[in-house]
Amino acid sequence: MGSALISGVCFFLLLSPFPLAFSERCHPHDKKALLQLKKDLNNPYILASWNPNEDCCEWYCVKCDEKTNRIYDLDISSSVPDTNLSGQIPPSVGDLPYLEFLTFHKLPNLVGPIQPTIAKLTKLRSLFITNTGISGPVPDFLAQLKSLELIKLSFNSLSGTIPSTLYQLLNLTSLQLDRNQLTGPIPGSFGSFKKPGPDLTLSHNQLSGPIPSSLGTLDPQRLDLSRNKLQGDASVLFGSKKRTQILDLSRNLFEFDLSPLKFPPKSLIWLDLNHNNIYGNIPLALTKVENLQQFNVSYNHQLSGKIPQGGELQRFDKYSYFHTKLCGSPLPPCNNKQVNI
Repeated sequence: MGSALISGVCFFLLLSPFPLAFSERCHPHDKKALLQLKKDLNNPYILASWNPNEDCCEWYCVKCDEKTNRIYDLDISSSVPDTNLSGQIPPSVGDLPYLEFLTFHKLPNLVGPIQPTIAKLTKLRSLFITNTGISGPVPDFLAQLKSLELIKLSFNSLSGTIPSTLYQLLNLTSLQLDRNQLTGPIPGSFGSFKKPGPDLTLSHNQLSGPIPSSLGTLDPQRLDLSRNKLQGDASVLFGSKKRTQILDLSRNLFEFDLSPLKFPPKSLIWLDLNHNNIYGNIPLALTKVENLQQFNVSYNHQLSGKIPQGGELQRFDKYSYFHTKLCGSPLPPCNNKQVNI
C-alpha cells in the first residue's frame, strides 16, 4: 500500500504541468540581482518575461552556463530604441559574479555614468554599451578587469580623455570608443599594449594632438582615427610588413609626406586619407596592393604628380582624388609642368 502510494505520487509529479521549485536551474543569488535590476530600470517591457515564479535561466536576455547554472551573459538589447527602459545602469549588475558578457544596446534613456559596480565583474570578457544616453568619462577602473577582450562604447555621450591605463588589459583585442565626445590625445601608453595590440576605433570624437610615436610599434588589423582633430605626422602607422586591413585617417589635420611610405601588399583593403594636409606623390608601392577596395586621398591640396598606373588605383573614380594636384587616369592627363612637380 505504502509503496503503491509513493509510486502514484512520483507518477503524478512526472506528469504535473507545474514546475517544481527544486528543478529550477537559476541560482537564487543571480535571480535576486536580476529582479532588482529590472526594478531599477523601471520594469521595462523588454524584461516582461522576468517572472519571479519562473526559472531565470529561461528568461529573455539571459544565458546560464550549462555546468554551473550561473548567469554568464546579460544582453539587454532592443531592435528599436526602447524608451520605456530608463534610469542608470543598476548597481545590482555587479552582483552577477560569473558574468562574462554584458550588453546594453539601443536604450536611449539609459543615462548617467558607467557605474563603478561593473568593476566587480572580474570574469567579464566583453563590455558592450552602445546607442545609449550614457555620459561621463570612459572609466579608469576598466583596466582592473583583466579578462576583457572587447570594449565597445560607441554611439554614446562619453566625454573627457581616454584612460592611459587601458594598455594593462593584456587580453584586449578590440577597443571601440567611436561616436562620442572624447577629447585630448591618444595616450602614449597605448604603444605598450601587448603586441600586436587591439584593433582601435576612435573615430567621430574630438581627439587632438599628434600620434604617439609608440603607436607605430603596434600592428592592429583595424585602425580608425577618422573625424577627429589629430595632427602632425602619422607615417609611423604605415609599413609593408604590417598586417593592416583597414586604415582610416580621414578628416583630421595630419601633415606628412606620402611619397616614401610602404603598404602591406596582401592584407590592406581600406585606405582613407581624405581631408588632411598630406603632401608628396602617390607611391608606386600602392600599385602592389592586391585587394584594395576603398581608397581616398581627396582634399589633400598639396598631393601632386602623376597617379601611378597599375594595381587597383584606376578602379577608383575621380572623387577619390578630388581637390588635389594629381593628374593621370582617372583624372585628366598630366601636362609637363604637373609631371615635373
